[in-house]
Amino acid sequence: MTQAREAVRRALACVDEPAYLALDDGARLPRTAGPAVVTRMLERLEVEPGHRVLEIGTGSGFTAAVLSRLVRPGGHITSIDIDARLTARAAKLLESDGCRNVRLVTGDGTRWVPDSRYDRVIAWVAPVRVPDVWVRQAVPGAVLVSPVHLAPLARAMAVVRLRRGPAPERLAADLLMPGGFAEARPEPHDHWPVPSYGVDALTRDAAGRMWWVAAEWLRAHEPAVGMRLLELMITDGWHTAWPVPGERGADLHAYLMAARPEGLTTAALGAQGWGAGYSQPDGVALVGPADDLFVAGAPAAAERLDRWAREWRERGRPGMADLEPRLHRRGSGWDVRAVVP
Repeated sequence: MTQAREAVRRALACVDEPAYLALDDGARLPRTAGPAVVTRMLERLEVEPGHRVLEIGTGSGFTAAVLSRLVRPGGHITSIDIDARLTARAAKLLESDGCRNVRLVTGDGTRWVPDSRYDRVIAWVAPVRVPDVWVRQAVPGAVLVSPVHLAPLARAMAVVRLRRGPAPERLAADLLMPGGFAEARPEPHDHWPVPSYGVDALTRDAAGRMWWVAAEWLRAHEPAVGMRLLELMITDGWHTAWPVPGERGADLHAYLMAARPEGLTTAALGAQGWGAGYSQPDGVALVGPADDLFVAGAPAAAERLDRWAREWRERGRPGMADLEPRLHRRGSGWDVRAVVP
């Protein structure tokens, strides 16, 4: 791991990230993950010189440039993106950067990838499940790193590391990491604030800020139930301090994604990011992005969330790094679920 970390550090230092992100009008391309998450994913990918790497989600081309340096001239990168504008832009930047071992392809990388054999696969978008096409074209012993959904809710994500066995059916997951990304989409999409998967109701407040809610129980009700819940959140919601200073709301989020209790909910809170917790038709209680609580409506919602938090504390406050990934074969891919050991 130390060698991989040092190799990634050197490769990152060789690439001018601002040049890849800067647009002609002075704006910057949006990033779907922070630099720390990108670095950790590249380290866990364990790329070596000479490897053939499949990248899903070219974006700016920055990570393709980093991977190009990791595999060196003897290796090769195939990078695929759904947006032809991005692949065309990245092609120019990579050429001017001297990255001759990168092939750029436009297409839906969750359904099709160029026919080849890959030693490593990394994705910067989150599919609903790990696609078979990645695993089939990976060589035995290949490492795959990708964001995935741990529950059928918007933003219920983590990053998983997978290792392919002698046959495609022999796939194992050995690591979970925190990380949020844009969902994989079948067509280009510019509206990043609105998840494309798992949202059950959405609206905007008077200031135009986006609010949405995702909860499996809502799917058994008329759409009006979700809209009334959002209206309650906008008009009646308030923030309060987390009851135990020093605890990380992200760790409770991770635990809830593993436990998946009835009533589990994720929701966007206007200008306050998003949170995870509990909801019912007349109330909601969520742990927000600043390790605070967002509460609206009936007190029973906050009481339920408090009960879940007590259970989490009794189990040692596990976070994402403490959870174990489990794979379940489903349809044309693999679902990833988390369990508390």
